[in-house]
Amino acid sequence: MSRGVRLIAIMSLMVFAFTVAEVGAPFSAASAEPGPHEQTSWVTPVPAMEIVEAFDPPTEAWLKGHRGIDVLTISGEPLRAPAAGTIRFRGSVAGTSTVSIETDSGYVVSFQPAESELKKGEKFAAGAKIGTVAEGGHCDESCLHIGVWKSEGEKKYLDPAGFFGQEQSVLLPLSRKPAKDHAGDSTTSGAGAWGGHSNGRIPAAAMCSLTSAPGQMLRCDAQAAFDRMSHAYEARFSTPISVTDAYRDYDTQVILKKRKGRMAATPGTSNHGWALAVDLGGGINSFGSAEHQWMRANAPKFGWIHPGWARQSGSLPEPWHWEFRT
Repeated sequence: MSRGVRLIAIMSLMVFAFTVAEVGAPFSAASAEPGPHEQTSWVTPVPAMEIVEAFDPPTEAWLKGHRGIDVLTISGEPLRAPAAGTIRFRGSVAGTSTVSIETDSGYVVSFQPAESELKKGEKFAAGAKIGTVAEGGHCDESCLHIGVWKSEGEKKYLDPAGFFGQEQSVLLPLSRKPAKDHAGDSTTSGAGAWGGHSNGRIPAAAMCSLTSAPGQMLRCDAQAAFDRMSHAYEARFSTPISVTDAYRDYDTQVILKKRKGRMAATPGTSNHGWALAVDLGGGINSFGSAEHQWMRANAPKFGWIHPGWARQSGSLPEPWHWEFRT
């Protein structure tokens, strides 16, 4: 064996050894198999999550492929926990800052590039800030790579999109937004000022956390109605409603404006800033799906509406956007 061949073999063994040490098991080819229903209630690691490169698993573990998803981000924005769990690893992998967590439900979620000040083994709740998006990575634009696999047994990559209700919502240009709502239309916006609060600056004490989507906040009457609706939805589809975004504070709106430019609302004007609007996934975010049709037929019974402008024939079609009508 030549010196060059020996060197390549040694380097390959070192990479394999690191993988085994970090995850505790060898890995196999990735899989697009869907996970259990509870996965669709995970919090998106960044708000208004937009997938820019989808999961593309190789047929064999050693072949080239995309073993996760890439979502659009900006360097320095907060990274939030998809589910309750603990820090599993933080450090550098192949020169890229990496944070991986282990959820209480038995999954490992890896983020690159990402940094965290939390220590290995430190616990956190769903939706809690666990770090920040770092610089670097493999995208032409700033992005966050997300990988998911089960913590026990053979390391087999799963499609992360399914854990977030396959959310692929996008914000459309402001030029297409309706100039105003029409009075008397039962499908007009339900979001607006209340309690003397400013948009995006509502104190946590004035809101309640969704039971069916931990880490997401709404005004308390909207939250109670939503959880009742989610319970009814679960009776039909065997899974709670997948919430990709609810309340967005002012700082989050600023981040989205930097990330999406004209495709995001001016900070302080987002309907989400009133804690009366949600973005939904899990099939609801697709016109014509059984899940979306169920919402159209049943959501008004619980005080939730799909605004006319967001409907398929509206001025700004957004199947995922729903609001609480007071």
